[in-house]
Amino acid sequence: MDWSSDDEHRLGGNVYREAFRSTGAPVLIADTNFVIRDVNASGLQFLGYDPGDLVGESAAVISGDDRIYEDIVDHLSRGETWSGKFVAETRSGEKVYGRGSAAPIVVDGTVEGTVAIFVDTTKQQQYENASEVLNRLLRHDLRNELNVMYGHVQRAQSETSSDEAAESLERAQEKILQIVHKTERARDLRDLLERSHDASNRPVRLDIVLNNTLVEVMQEFPEAEFNFEVFPEVVVRADDLLSAAVEAVLENAVAHNDADDPVVEVSVEVRDDRVVLAVADNGPGVPESQRDLIFGREEYDQLHHGTGISLFFADSVFDSYGGDIWVEDNDPRGAVFKIRLTRP
Repeated sequence: MDWSSDDEHRLGGNVYREAFRSTGAPVLIADTNFVIRDVNASGLQFLGYDPGDLVGESAAVISGDDRIYEDIVDHLSRGETWSGKFVAETRSGEKVYGRGSAAPIVVDGTVEGTVAIFVDTTKQQQYENASEVLNRLLRHDLRNELNVMYGHVQRAQSETSSDEAAESLERAQEKILQIVHKTERARDLRDLLERSHDASNRPVRLDIVLNNTLVEVMQEFPEAEFNFEVFPEVVVRADDLLSAAVEAVLENAVAHNDADDPVVEVSVEVRDDRVVLAVADNGPGVPESQRDLIFGREEYDQLHHGTGISLFFADSVFDSYGGDIWVEDNDPRGAVFKIRLTRP
């Protein structure tokens, strides 16, 4: 296509600078020594920096994987374009993932610097990590539960006329029900992840989600008492998984509650830039040493990843929103699960 002189004038330096700053994808420019000279607004938001903070810093400061960074530098040093997966580190030290391309900036035959553009795939990477661990959890849990079940069945077969055999059969049936419930739960949660891992976060009314989810949980656990007041009308950054993640936390407050009369209190605190949802129970509480373990963030050993699937799922979902979940002691007894969600 031939461009007229007027077209060339309209697409001058100011237009290109404005295109660099306004594009929705993270873009940065570095000099020949890989020192950052400019970052657009999307790049600053992606990496969690304020304007001007990265200018003058080595590009290595945002690298979350030394091998990938060295590969990029190697390509660019040879005057070649690089493209592929990358890992970056935000100002707060969080790892973010994406695909990107970096190319030399050549002016009149001379390399004057480098331009790099990235596409954020952090949420997809989190989904893939969550799916992998869910598969591992399910596979190992099933193996352990089946071993226990077969042991009881074999014992019952050899003592079918004894009370002890009857008791073993009953215990075997309980284990079977646990397995069925666990596999169904894992399947449902994975299906939800499958359907939504490509979805973008968007504004979601938290109060509507809580009201609808509480109705379902109260029907599921009629023996428990749920206390809550009218929730404030507040919008949070989330997606279609929010209801399932909140439901997992509410169910946990009852399923692991050893009180004769389980009580769950739900409250919402609205702050300037975030919302904190609290789910308090009167159960046994969670020892401090196990507070990362219950979310699957730590392992006992190679075959034990956390203590369950539901809380791991909830943790992964809230993390994909840029939020968090943690546990505190309740007074006088029990645990308080607190969920931080961001406001759009």
